[in-house]
This record gives sequence, C-alpha cells and structure tokens, in this order.
Amino acid sequence: MEDFEHELARMMRDTQANTPFEDQHRQRLQAGVRARRRARTVWMATGSALTIAGLGVGLEVLPSASAQGGPTVPHHQPTSTTAPVPLPTRTCTTVPAPIPTHTSTTVPVLIPTRTCTTAPAPIPTHTSTAK
Repeated sequence: MEDFEHELARMMRDTQANTPFEDQHRQRLQAGVRARRRARTVWMATGSALTIAGLGVGLEVLPSASAQGGPTVPHHQPTSTTAPVPLPTRTCTTVPAPIPTHTSTTVPVLIPTRTCTTAPAPIPTHTSTAK
C-alpha cells in the first residue's frame, strides 16, 4: 500500500480521533481507495501485456534479421589491383552561325551549334591476387 492508503486506514481505525469520519465520508474514501487499486492493477496489466508483445515482436524480428544478414564474421576477400580506368575521349566542334540579313527592324539572334563525339574507352584488364 502507498503512504496515502496507510494514512487513510490509520485515520479510519483510529478511535481516539475527536471527530471520526461519518459513514458517507468513510464510504467515499473507501471507494477512492478501491478505484486507485483498480487503476494500479490495470496499469500493471497493461505494462505487462505491452512488455510481452514487445518481446514477442523482438523474437520474431531478430531471427529473420540474422538470417537475411548472413554471417556476422567477416571473411577475407581477395584483393584486386587494377590500373586506373581510362576516360573516353571526347571531341567537339562548333559550327559558326550564319550572318543574318537585315530585312526588318528586329534582328534574330542565332546560336552557334556544337556537335560532340565520344570515342569508347578501352576495356581495363584486371589482375587479382588472393591472400
């Protein structure tokens, strides 16, 4: 019992009190104590149910997570040495825009065109050594 309930029980049993509780007050206080006990019981049961549900979910998730993740011990993998990858060569040419003829008051602005070609890069050769 909590301190409140201990004090309440002592006050209700105390016969030396100058003015004892009346019956209606005593019943109301006892109903309050019962309500607090019920609330505490519901709180504890809810906490226990949530704990069990959390553990159940955790036990369901952990085995599937470890099965998907593979081994937890890292294995030595072969090291490979490769030459730097060559970049493809790109050549671009710009074609100048033709000079417009002035036939009206507005002058059209022509944009020069640019064409680019990319040559494929050679395929790098790999050499690997296992430790």
